[in-house]
Amino acid sequence: MMATKTILALLVQFLIRQAFGNLNTYPAPRGIQASNKFRVYLSQGGQRQSSFTYITTSAQRATETPKTKGGRSVSWTSFSFSGSAVTAEIHTPHDFQNCIVRPQHYGYKCQRTGSKTAHVTISSTSRMMSVEFDYDYGSINVDIKDKMLIFADPPESNVPNEHDSSVLFYKAGVHNLNGQMHLNNNIKTIYLAPGAWVEGGFLTTANHRVTLRGRGILSTRSYKWRDEEFLWATLNFDKGDNHVVEGIVMVDPQRFFFRGLSGYNTIRNVKMIAPWAHNSDGVAIGRDGLVEDTFIWANDDSFKVYKDNMVVRRCVVWQAQNGAVFQFGWWKKRYAKKIRISDVDVIHTDWCTFKGRKCHLSTNNAIIDLGGNKTKSFNVSDIVFSNIRIEGSCPRLVYFKMNPSSTGSVTNMHFNNWSVESQTTHDHLHNEIQGANKAPISGWTFTNLKIGGHCISSPNQADFRLESHTNNIKFICH
Repeated sequence: MMATKTILALLVQFLIRQAFGNLNTYPAPRGIQASNKFRVYLSQGGQRQSSFTYITTSAQRATETPKTKGGRSVSWTSFSFSGSAVTAEIHTPHDFQNCIVRPQHYGYKCQRTGSKTAHVTISSTSRMMSVEFDYDYGSINVDIKDKMLIFADPPESNVPNEHDSSVLFYKAGVHNLNGQMHLNNNIKTIYLAPGAWVEGGFLTTANHRVTLRGRGILSTRSYKWRDEEFLWATLNFDKGDNHVVEGIVMVDPQRFFFRGLSGYNTIRNVKMIAPWAHNSDGVAIGRDGLVEDTFIWANDDSFKVYKDNMVVRRCVVWQAQNGAVFQFGWWKKRYAKKIRISDVDVIHTDWCTFKGRKCHLSTNNAIIDLGGNKTKSFNVSDIVFSNIRIEGSCPRLVYFKMNPSSTGSVTNMHFNNWSVESQTTHDHLHNEIQGANKAPISGWTFTNLKIGGHCISSPNQADFRLESHTNNIKFICH
């Protein structure tokens, strides 16, 4: 009789999955604190289950650097599904009247369904969302103190064999690498299972391909800022090529999240969060690199646009107080051609946060930026930015001013179908483009650049200052 009931229960589950899909929540690592700010429940096909919600705070980094504000937190939950839509039920610490899901491009609505309760219906995977509430929207004087992120993954496939000697397999639970693990020729795959929390990082040391994937967490929050046990980044994959990082969440970097300046590397469905301190750059990738379906919350440059044939697509960016979204500067030489960047949602630009209305930006703060004054040799051409969506009030879109002693050229750059919700106006903040006597800037085209819904047909309409050694800079509306 019991066997018959078990078979019937399994059959019912199978039929439900066939009809509605398959929802997979990830296990909670023993010893990791659940969020005391938010709780999340997920429903699909009438089946409701809890989704473990993590939290990490800025407390430690605030003791290490005066530029880091204390009293901040981020909570997040991850899951995967297939089939019909999933409803996320979010329980908040305070009541609210209004809430919003970013990127707004997804078209997802946040609805108050009761006291301290909101519902968001998620219809697709590879969705990386910030859910924001009117008691903590932030302003020019303060950021969102307690952030809530939801990551809807595609179903996982091809889980490696944990007994394979070429695989580092981290099961659900807490693991400490005691710094940055050096990967030799023997390691081909690193797998972070759902519910794995791994403290530490990885460094490639040989000329072979490494794949790091899974649905677990890679954190360096227990290591000090700019920890000398790490070479630059949590993941430093400069050695070797064709590396793949896929599916994981990276938390509280001690410096960069990912640096892989070798060729043909791929970042896919990675979530980079909690960059409390400055110098927490997102992705520095080599030639023929690909970054797709990835969430980057960086407190320095989100993308280093440094190498030929770089492709970025379907990414979400939360730009914190420091750095640029797309950075061309810092190194002495910038040789970069045939780069394609498309379908990027910039959901916040926090450069003026904590500064009030007297906001002053550094030369490192813009959507498109040439940071610092070090880059003096250029060979940059055939760069296309398409379908870039910038939410909220953005203080500066472009700051690309060359050192006067620069040589070379920056030509044939195209900015297609940009939408900017609004552009902050300040007497001392402008969009600025300036070349050099021996390094002219030419052939830049802004096609269908819209600010506040208005298409920009001349530079003065968007406070662009086209300074010396620039020519053939066009603003076109179709």
